[in-house]
Amino acid sequence: MELRLCLVLALAIGCFVKCSEARHSVARRSNDVNYVDDEAGDDLLADAASDDDTQNDAEGGDEEEEVEDAIIITQSTNYSVDLGSNVRLACQVSPSVGVVVQWRRGTVKYFLGTMKPTEQLLQTYGIDERFSIAPNSTDLLIRDVQPDDSGVYSCEILQENLPSIHHRVAVLESPRIREFIATDNGRVTEGADLVLTCDVTGSPPPKIVWSRDGPNGNERLHERDGEFFNNSVLIRNVNRQHTGKYYCYAFNPIGSNQAEVNVHVKGKPRVHVHRTVVNSAVNVEAVLQCAVHDDSDVRIRWYKDGQLVSNTGAYAVVSAGSRSNLTVIPESDAHFGTYTCEAENDLGKHNRSIDLVQSPVVENLDADGPKLSWTIHSHQPLRQIEIQLRQAGGEGEWRTITVPLPEERRHVYNQVYLLEDVESGKYEATVRVQNDKSWSHSDSALFDIEVQPELIQHASVYRGGSDSLRPTMLALTTLIYLLVRM
Repeated sequence: MELRLCLVLALAIGCFVKCSEARHSVARRSNDVNYVDDEAGDDLLADAASDDDTQNDAEGGDEEEEVEDAIIITQSTNYSVDLGSNVRLACQVSPSVGVVVQWRRGTVKYFLGTMKPTEQLLQTYGIDERFSIAPNSTDLLIRDVQPDDSGVYSCEILQENLPSIHHRVAVLESPRIREFIATDNGRVTEGADLVLTCDVTGSPPPKIVWSRDGPNGNERLHERDGEFFNNSVLIRNVNRQHTGKYYCYAFNPIGSNQAEVNVHVKGKPRVHVHRTVVNSAVNVEAVLQCAVHDDSDVRIRWYKDGQLVSNTGAYAVVSAGSRSNLTVIPESDAHFGTYTCEAENDLGKHNRSIDLVQSPVVENLDADGPKLSWTIHSHQPLRQIEIQLRQAGGEGEWRTITVPLPEERRHVYNQVYLLEDVESGKYEATVRVQNDKSWSHSDSALFDIEVQPELIQHASVYRGGSDSLRPTMLALTTLIYLLVRM
């Protein structure tokens, strides 16, 4: 009986406790709703939230604290670096703890934190020990900067938003001409195209000026001389005038450099003769000379009236390089006539002729005012010399003036003659000369003659000082005295 009474009491007490907790819970929910807009209620909610947070922390809740993203403080910069010096590319981050910085150039990754690239990257991209991370920093250090180090370097933080900066490095280098070449090593054929190429390095990229040695010294090449593109110049359809030395001048703000190349334009030979007419006589030696311009690889031959001349009898041929002399000792009139010097190379032939004559050769006719001068070559005695003169323009009659013969006999005569009774004006003149064989004449020449007026001294009744009057006056006085006495 007593046992039953104790059980009933325990149940009653437990029911009371449960009912009290239920009422308390309802009362709390009723209070939360009522203080949502109340300032005090906000405080209570804040307190309740604090209590809940504290409880959760105490109970070991799994919510993580939010971490702030890192940023890069350094700004993107342009670096100008002298060749061979060191450069430090800054990349300061905040916060600096717990972040991983990566350096790269394009798609090539240089460093991940302080980890160096793999050996494969080192070999593939040529990254060497000159690249490193500066101690106690996230800066990239490049030692002994080389030309290929120019470019854009990126520093970035490996996190979700991936912030980055980009540094541009320009290596300053004085111009360096690695090679200056011409088409076919500078030996081109006449009519072909010539290309000059100047391979230049430097930073900033150098500018190029082209020039060549010309008749007036070193002359710059312009657009009329060729076509310019990249580091080359194209000269079309070259001729012998393009032969010479060409220059490439490269310069930038750091310095300058230059190189040169020789160009030889090869074409058909060009024969030049010193004199086109040579005077000689039987048994008198004459030397005929010819030269080939700008071509050493040439074959030279002599012909007499179309027949090949060899080293026999009256002839002796001496050739050396681009020059040749034919010595003739005429044995009879048959050895006089037209001789031809012919030059030949792989591109063609060219020739010039020389007349070997016994008639006089008159040359170098010139005028200095009314004074004419000329030269006569003749191994035979001179018989007559004449000047033919008329007004310029082909109008009017020729006036023939006979010139006295030289007193001495020579082979070369340098003549000078002063024209008289001529007025100032423009004249045409030629000189005709005869020797024992025949007549010949000079080329006609045009020139101006200015006749200077002669100074005329007027006559005077009296000359001298006052002393010269005394003898005359004395004689006059004596004559008057005698007349009076008579």
